[in-house]
Amino acid sequence: MIVPWEYQIGDENYQIEPWILKKGKEYVTIEKDSNNKGYFHLQKDEEKRLSLSALQTKLTYHQLIEFGYKLQKPKIEFKN
Repeated sequence: MIVPWEYQIGDENYQIEPWILKKGKEYVTIEKDSNNKGYFHLQKDEEKRLSLSALQTKLTYHQLIEFGYKLQKPKIEFKN
């Protein structure tokens, strides 16, 4: 199963980071680690931010989905 950061600009499901997974009041934020290519930052609520490899991040993403977390759709801003 594809993860959000594997989509390219122009793909129907493409969305920019951060990717936010939500379940009830809990949320997990995923974003690329700009200082460490191939790594991602994961942060649950206000807990310590973790740096994980792409594979670890992908596995964690799928686990979160299995646990009932849902990827939030980005709010689209319309500019006049």
